[in-house]
Amino acid sequence: MAMPGLLSPSTAGFPIFGLLPDLLEPRWLELWDTRRPRSEQVWRVGLGHGDAAHLGPRVIVTTVPRLPETRIGEARYGPTVADDAIGWAQQSMLHAVAPEFPPDSPDRQEWWRYQLELAGWLSGNLDAEDWTTVSLSVDGWALPFRLRRHGPAWAAFTEIDTGWIAMDGIYLEATGLALETVRVADYLPMTV
Repeated sequence: MAMPGLLSPSTAGFPIFGLLPDLLEPRWLELWDTRRPRSEQVWRVGLGHGDAAHLGPRVIVTTVPRLPETRIGEARYGPTVADDAIGWAQQSMLHAVAPEFPPDSPDRQEWWRYQLELAGWLSGNLDAEDWTTVSLSVDGWALPFRLRRHGPAWAAFTEIDTGWIAMDGIYLEATGLALETVRVADYLPMTV
């Protein structure tokens, strides 16, 4: 069933990236994030490719535009920063590999606490040994992506003129993937 009220928007006001056609199907709109409740300004778009259930190969490509600090009514939003992309990709990667714990398990809470603290630290320490560099094609140009692995999953990101591209995937190597500017309208609303 489609998520109520989630329609594929026509444009975000900045370039959005996804995998080249036919690399991984199906494709869906994973995330269309705005600076709500007082603004419709888009500040993050995530596009899914492959198996949304994480049972087979899956890649999510998230585009975060470079936005200045803004004030909308009483709400103040800081500028977008690299960690908006890096943090999101790492959290999405962790969801793909999180162990099955009972809902209120202290082990589950401890696992998430440790993993999120580590992800936060790694976001600010891009020279740590957990990160490697891979070259991926974006609109035909080879760009360096910083990549972190966790079991069968990985998270990667790069900076571009208009902001940042973050990716996370599972059961598929990042090497050899290629991205291009895409139309969000070509992606189906996510089903739940």
